[in-house]
Amino acid sequence: MSVRPERPADEGVARLLGLAGDEAVLPAGSRLCDEMRPGHQCFVILAGAAVIEQAGARLRSLVTGEFVGEFGRDGRPRPPAGVTVRLLISSRVLVLDSVRLGALIEAEPALAAWCAAIRT
Repeated sequence: MSVRPERPADEGVARLLGLAGDEAVLPAGSRLCDEMRPGHQCFVILAGAAVIEQAGARLRSLVTGEFVGEFGRDGRPRPPAGVTVRLLISSRVLVLDSVRLGALIEAEPALAAWCAAIRT
């Protein structure tokens, strides 16, 4: 569901990620996604911490630098599904539109390479 990427090594990848979404500062307790509702966004936790839950059970923790989402067999990003991701502390996140992110991955080799690296 989520992988821990290395932070983008060059500012170009960070800039490209920024084109696919917007930064937000959200309070502790905010839900990035809810297992009972379909999502439309992926996220990168820029600074903060979250927990992945399913049916009320804690599956694992997420920390700064982690991508929240999935990659399909076709390599396209998808919003997390079937889990709730809740912020444990006030956090700064990059809210990524999965369609825009997919288009940028196809158009930008540096971003495609970064995404391929976090899938492995």
